[in-house]
Amino acid sequence: MVQRRDDDTLFAFGGSVLLHAGIVAMVFVALWLKPDVEPTDVAGPVIEAVLVDFTAPPLPSSASKPKPAPPKPEPPKPEPQPEPPPPPPEETPTPPPAQDQIDQEKVRLAAEALEKAEREQEEKRKQEQIDLDRQDELTKMERERQKQLEDIKRLREEAEARRKREEQKLAQMQDRQKQVDADKQRALEQQRLEQLAKDEAAQRAGTNGRDDSLLGQYRVAITSTIDRNLRWPENTQSGFRCNVTVTQIPGGEVIAVDTSTCVGDPLVIRNLEAAVQSEPLPYRGYESVFARKVTIPFCFPREICTQ
Repeated sequence: MVQRRDDDTLFAFGGSVLLHAGIVAMVFVALWLKPDVEPTDVAGPVIEAVLVDFTAPPLPSSASKPKPAPPKPEPPKPEPQPEPPPPPPEETPTPPPAQDQIDQEKVRLAAEALEKAEREQEEKRKQEQIDLDRQDELTKMERERQKQLEDIKRLREEAEARRKREEQKLAQMQDRQKQVDADKQRALEQQRLEQLAKDEAAQRAGTNGRDDSLLGQYRVAITSTIDRNLRWPENTQSGFRCNVTVTQIPGGEVIAVDTSTCVGDPLVIRNLEAAVQSEPLPYRGYESVFARKVTIPFCFPREICTQ
């Protein structure tokens, strides 16, 4: 009777141990499969619980502890059997991502998108600043080019105004020189006319009659006209004499000049011929004494013609 009770106790104790081992294994599996969740901080005291197995029989007290059974003889050891090959490792299924991991991935993607957008915005701002700087540089270059064109235009206008002033000044100087030359020429012509008048008066000495006086005036007028256009070269030698025969038609137009009797500097003779042909000879008022051919003496200086 005592042996039966001992077997029941051992059976109950072994079942309790197996039950507790299975619970512990289930807890480990649950913890392994459980996602990482941040602990919840809840207000209030901590509740402690104790796991009790109501199916196990009560443990015997120390007073009724059974006596140990005598040892049984050991059975013969079986021959060792070859160990079977280990089974292939089972693939552990990858647990699905936890919700917080999904949220972290979304946050990471959103942060990367925001960083990319900020980077693109910064690059766009830099490019706009570069474009503005380039536009400012082009505007500055255009202003400088416009200023250079205006300076060139101003310099040209100043040069043109200076050229016109110089031309006006030169023209005024030429006019003054022409006036001086004209005054000198008029003075010389006046002297020549006075000399011709003296010479003609000397030639008319002792003559009578109106026709001789008009003829003398006619000859003086012809000589004065030719002298007015005659330019004696500076190197004309004193003592030059020449009788010029002029052929003219009514009105005073000269149609021929004969200087064959002239001997001397060819330049002086050419100047004399040019002076005779430069303009018509006097005619109006001298129609009654007009002569188709007129011989006029020329001398240098004029005084020697009266000697």
